[in-house]
Amino acid sequence: MELWLGLAGVLLGGLLTLMSNWVEHARRRRERREDFLRTKLERREAFELEHLVEVNQLLRNLRHHGDELISAKQPDPRYSEPPDDHAEQCRAAIREADAALDAQVGFILDGKVRELVKVAAERITERAWTVYEDAPATFEEGMQRGTLGIGIFTGLKETSEAAEAAYEAISERVRELYAGFREPRSRRWPFGF
Repeated sequence: MELWLGLAGVLLGGLLTLMSNWVEHARRRRERREDFLRTKLERREAFELEHLVEVNQLLRNLRHHGDELISAKQPDPRYSEPPDDHAEQCRAAIREADAALDAQVGFILDGKVRELVKVAAERITERAWTVYEDAPATFEEGMQRGTLGIGIFTGLKETSEAAEAAYEAISERVRELYAGFREPRSRRWPFGF
């Protein structure tokens, strides 16, 4: 009988050891999975944050170059014609700013923010090119047509609203990301496994 009790004790001890090892393995596997998810989330959010900040600056640059293009074309009473080299520099600058922004917009992970930035960029460039093309060539022509200064207000409200909506969406998302990295959700097994 003692032999059977000894054998049962050895088997029970081995079974408990196996069970303990299985529980420890499951715990370590869960910890590795949580670390992987946390690292993945932190990298994703760092990537998103970097691109949001960059897109915000690129959108501001596009708006600035759009305003410069409009200003370059507005006739000045001191000149019979606007200086062509300045206007050409402004045209090149807005094209570059638009291309740079377009290249980065696709990296915005939040769909709502991405769409607002696209709309704002479209409105900014559309307004700049429309006003640029419709502006009178000289101050005298603008006086004769009665459109001096009116063209610069074309689409101003819509452009400003679209740009402000994009800036606010970017700022809101950046604030969410800076508020702290979220912890990944993990499934909890019974008994803490």
